[in-house]
Amino acid sequence: MKKQKVLFLCTQNSARSQMAEGLLRHHAGDRFEAYSAGLDPTDEIHPCAVEAMNEIGIDISGQSPKGLKEYMGKQTFNYLIIVCERAEERCPKTFPGVGTTFSWIFEDPRRDEDLPYDSMLERFRAVRDEIELRMRGWLEQPEVELRRLREERERERRERLEAEEREREAATVGNPASGQGHDPFRRA
Repeated sequence: MKKQKVLFLCTQNSARSQMAEGLLRHHAGDRFEAYSAGLDPTDEIHPCAVEAMNEIGIDISGQSPKGLKEYMGKQTFNYLIIVCERAEERCPKTFPGVGTTFSWIFEDPRRDEDLPYDSMLERFRAVRDEIELRMRGWLEQPEVELRRLREERERERRERLEAEEREREAATVGNPASGQGHDPFRRA
């Protein structure tokens, strides 16, 4: 059986996406090939990410930050999972060579870099655990995540259609040549 490929995307590829890559490899490496990338990769994985993962028996110290360009156009992926809000904002809705895109947005544990190391590590632990819970749920019941994605896309489609309909109505009401807007006998 061919393994499905998953690419975790973040902004810097130094924390959340790296932890997600290590977690997927650990929990389902027999079914998935895990990768990670960043839109603006840093030079190294954050030390708190490495330590937080080591605490649960997963060594990500051999991984390194990579840019999205390393993969796009060179590999195909069954799944693209975006794990940070900034990457989601900057990411195109469709990617060539990507099957399904999920957004699993987790808080940035690196915020407030001037925190003491122990406090920073505690944030990384919390995010690591959130990623693991979300991943386990997806691995146990992938249809739930797909249903959530379909519902989100349908909601976006309805909102887009409603906005277009409002624009069309506004244009029609304001246009006397349309025969509407100035008709005193027109029913609302």
